[in-house]
Amino acid sequence: MATRTLKIPHAFTREDGRERIAVPFWRGVLSALGSIAMGFAVSTLALIVMIFAVVLATGHAPSMNAGHPVVAAAEVVFYVAAGCFAWWGLRACGRQPFRKLTGRDGRAILIGIAMLFIARIGMAAQLMLTHQTKHVQAGFEHFDVTSKTPAITTIAVSLAVLSLVVVAPVVEEMVFRGLLFGALAGRLGVLGSAVITALLFGAVHGDPVLFPSLAAIGFIGALAYAATGNLWVSIILHASSNAIGAIFIVAGSLTKH
Repeated sequence: MATRTLKIPHAFTREDGRERIAVPFWRGVLSALGSIAMGFAVSTLALIVMIFAVVLATGHAPSMNAGHPVVAAAEVVFYVAAGCFAWWGLRACGRQPFRKLTGRDGRAILIGIAMLFIARIGMAAQLMLTHQTKHVQAGFEHFDVTSKTPAITTIAVSLAVLSLVVVAPVVEEMVFRGLLFGALAGRLGVLGSAVITALLFGAVHGDPVLFPSLAAIGFIGALAYAATGNLWVSIILHASSNAIGAIFIVAGSLTKH
């Protein structure tokens, strides 16, 4: 009589598609940390130069509120510098996670968007139940893109959108999903690595109130990347989520003046 063996679901084992995403552990972790360090170093230098230039040109220091052109430009510099290092790290790990989108990728994106929608509903319910419906994500409490000069306002809006919707999703996905998630997946499997990197992703944003929804975004992005092996999928999901937030904070800044 044949005996049945209990099979553990692939999501809980190392045989879960890790070959699509895994990178050498230490190289992946160190490349991710190096990307962040490079971003901070280059953006700090750029910020000092821009502040000095503004002081020389106007006679006073620029605003350091989020959304101001100088701050937004420094954020773009941070992401570009970090992104270049992360790209180098992925190539050094032997990964080429960017490829043309396929039908399978499209289905993963649609499923991911549905999951993000559910996460948004959960976040709204959480804010309502905790009476924090007016909560603003940490770092954006004083977000302001307006200026007395219309051209500067346009520049500020453009830089804010570029940072939030374009470069941030690309770079954060390379660092958190491509490098960190890829490094952990080879040792912990997809599910465990997705949980850990999602928690890290939520934590680095420094917002305890929005931590659950931010971690959910990271978890959804990790599963989407694991399912397809294509970082464009998780980047599109991340950018879609950020675009919703960007619309609210930019519009709010423009209408309060």
